[in-house]
Amino acid sequence: MNAIIGIARNSLIVLIAAGAIVIGLGMLGYSVLTGPPSRSSLQTVEGTITEASRVTRTSRRSGSTNAYYEMTLKRTGGASDMKLRVPSIEMAEPDVRALIGRPVRAELDSESDVYVLRTGDREVLTFENSMERRKLNFRQYYVDGIALLTGGSVLLVIGFALGFWKRRKAAAAGNRPAQS
Repeated sequence: MNAIIGIARNSLIVLIAAGAIVIGLGMLGYSVLTGPPSRSSLQTVEGTITEASRVTRTSRRSGSTNAYYEMTLKRTGGASDMKLRVPSIEMAEPDVRALIGRPVRAELDSESDVYVLRTGDREVLTFENSMERRKLNFRQYYVDGIALLTGGSVLLVIGFALGFWKRRKAAAAGNRPAQS
């Protein structure tokens, strides 16, 4: 047991493998435990779209770009205005422009992300399409988590094999008689 702990502490490969396994488990857990909401948990709001703009954000850390449309909804009944977000991949810009000044009904989650958008009798954004595209992100976390777990496991085996090989080699060198 002390040999295993010694190898784990002294082997950079084992430490990297352990980190990859922990990160992979985290990504796997995130993809399994969280996900897009069910339709029954969405809240419904109604009002008129007064303005819309395309917002693009670039992550400094990863360099990835996230673009979405942010629409201002003037709610019926005198409630305060609300900002709605729709990923730009889910709606075309002409469809967003066509909504300005029109009454809409939106189904959204607690973070103002729209999953269903209806104007009159026409669904501009359907729940099925929204879920299909948004589940891709969670699938990517799942696939990346599995890849990290697999790679980390292989590295862990290699790291321990090298550690035992070094210990065996050092022990064999210590048992040899001194040559003159």
